[in-house]
Amino acid sequence: MITWNFRYHQTVTHMQIPPKLKFIFSFQPAVSRRYAWVDYAKGIAIIFVVYRHVLYGLLYSGVTANPVMMDANEILYGFRMPLFFFLSGLFFASSLQKRGPADFLVTKINTLLYPYLLWCFIQLTLQILFSDYTNFKRGVNNYIDILIHPRGMLQQWYLFALFNVTALYLFTHVVLKLKAPVQILLGLAFLGLIRFAGDISTISDVMMFYIFFCLGHITAPLFFQEKIQRQLTSGWKALALLPVFIVAQYYTLKHPEENLYLFSALAMFGALLVIMVSFLLAKYQRMVFLQTLGHYSLYIYLLHLGIIFLLRTLFLRTGLVISMPVMTVLLMSLGILFSIILYRICLLLHLEFLFVGPFKTRAEALRPAQGK
Repeated sequence: MITWNFRYHQTVTHMQIPPKLKFIFSFQPAVSRRYAWVDYAKGIAIIFVVYRHVLYGLLYSGVTANPVMMDANEILYGFRMPLFFFLSGLFFASSLQKRGPADFLVTKINTLLYPYLLWCFIQLTLQILFSDYTNFKRGVNNYIDILIHPRGMLQQWYLFALFNVTALYLFTHVVLKLKAPVQILLGLAFLGLIRFAGDISTISDVMMFYIFFCLGHITAPLFFQEKIQRQLTSGWKALALLPVFIVAQYYTLKHPEENLYLFSALAMFGALLVIMVSFLLAKYQRMVFLQTLGHYSLYIYLLHLGIIFLLRTLFLRTGLVISMPVMTVLLMSLGILFSIILYRICLLLHLEFLFVGPFKTRAEALRPAQGK
């Protein structure tokens, strides 16, 4: 028996996982630990995003709402999108310095504008073709919404908003050469004028989130100072901020129509707490799966909605009686997992064009010529 176990162990040990299968399920990215906290923050934020989409998908499908879960969604909603824009602003200066204005813009076209246009077209076309099975009824006239009303494109609007904010900030920073105080004033002015944008969410989204991108850019030198980072990794300071966060989010929950200036200020408390928690998790290497989710956050963002729709339809049509909390956790987990798997399969099939545009930067265009 001992001999058999030894041989069995040898057999299992020498069994090789097929390379393609190993590639698909090799989720752990090879990333630098220098900015691991950024991926942690993105990982936390993408979970909040998926939570909201799962919750509303269930509601639109006729599942009875859970009041506590709905309140939790409203609390989390207030700061998760400002957090994304703030994090993008943090790396604006370093990315601009590395690539230069022209290549920086081309990179953003490839990683933000291109996937937005492509996936909006794919998603909208599928919604039109399968309108009898979707929660939102679409028609050919909705294609114009891709450009003028991105909020109608469900989760995709964020990519267009981030591209527009980044492009506008690039223009004001490089061409107009606006200094930090003027940029802040411009962001605050946008908040005050947002009501004039009406139903054109292409404009209103820029006006809403410009200030958060601006604050990220302006405070970047502080965030990357070792002294400040030591403060951000203080567990006691994070605990001290927690009551402020709770009060701020409770206030926004009870006063949903509060003015945007106060909303923006309170949103930063939530974003700051997530950043501090991310610093702590990165420092002690806890819950590493969040770092992995952050690395794949863009692809989860693009893919999860369709996957969750299919899973939700399958679960509801089986007639199984599952409580809303259990269903939510199940759909979130599977939606995130299958999004990463699907993305890895796309890479294996060389379908990178689904996620990144084909436009070459000046540096990439010169590279072949230099190699000759």
